[in-house]
Amino acid sequence: MAILPACICKQRIPDNIWNSYFKFSVERNPWDKSISHYYWLQHQRNTEFSFHEYIKRSACINYPIYTDPSKGNIIVDKVLKYEQLTDDLSTVFEKLGIPFDGVLGSKAKSQYRKDRRPYREVFSEDEMKPYVDTIAQRYKREIELHGYDF
Repeated sequence: MAILPACICKQRIPDNIWNSYFKFSVERNPWDKSISHYYWLQHQRNTEFSFHEYIKRSACINYPIYTDPSKGNIIVDKVLKYEQLTDDLSTVFEKLGIPFDGVLGSKAKSQYRKDRRPYREVFSEDEMKPYVDTIAQRYKREIELHGYDF
């Protein structure tokens, strides 16, 4: 599934329509997202590889999806935090007049992550500690925009 960034949508949609729609995206804590993405990629590629290999070759950067890359500003109306997705969706759905009982009902990729420990615990292991700063640098924009910290 290809994701069309908001800036491309904005170029293709007349201003009156773009401005009348409520646009939102979802962002996730970069350290937690990196662990999850690592396991998902292993599943997708049907092979195991080290986290070191993952960090060298991959990233799951969502920032370009909800920003204008030429200005670096958020162009959607709201960026929901994955960590509080149910609460944030409740707020969005209430604003839009969509009934929501607070149950998401799907755990689309939850079966792929083998290590279910909190990300801080995972990165506290000696072999994982060096990646804390690497992820902080790679996801600097998201961390600053959304107030994430390790």
